[in-house]
Amino acid sequence: MLFTNGQNLQAIGIPFNWNADYVNGKNYAEYDLLTHEKNDFYLIQRNQVIRFGLFGQGMKFFFEMSDGSFNLMRRRIEVEYIDEDGKTYHLTTNFENKDLITYKEAYADYSNVQGVQRSNIKSINFGYKTVYKKDDVQLFFQPVVSLPFSDSAFIEVKLTSNKDMNGYLVFKSRGIEVERFYAPLEANRAGQINWVIKN
Repeated sequence: MLFTNGQNLQAIGIPFNWNADYVNGKNYAEYDLLTHEKNDFYLIQRNQVIRFGLFGQGMKFFFEMSDGSFNLMRRRIEVEYIDEDGKTYHLTTNFENKDLITYKEAYADYSNVQGVQRSNIKSINFGYKTVYKKDDVQLFFQPVVSLPFSDSAFIEVKLTSNKDMNGYLVFKSRGIEVERFYAPLEANRAGQINWVIKN
């Protein structure tokens, strides 16, 4: 399992590669670690995944498939929503199914004479989408960790509720609240925030 062993494997071809750790102790990475051949993201055995994320540059960023909590450089990050009545929705302690997300944001330089000159990766991203259910509340939750090459890492959180709510989005590091934001939700309308990851 790549994310829990002490090895600092280097990414192949780009600064960070995606990886899935499987329940049987094996892993499936963006590039085969022995042959360096590219693997297909859509061939990940999703029902076998216990951790998913990125590695490279001596760093590991991943989430636990069981509950959705993030581990960013050996630091547990959690996200909660606290409503106007003080009820807490532990978004990253959510045992519902999760759809894996990973993508690269890129741009290309273009010239009328030479056409596309080169493509540049701007950021590499990973996360998941899921539905959190508690009582009569359903929250569509999509956290995506973004690793931009020229800026600070952040978590993009999209949140949609099935009913109007008036509360706060709370970010925790190692179980301690780091920051909270007033985040009223209108039924069936997505809200989004980008949170720069803090210690």
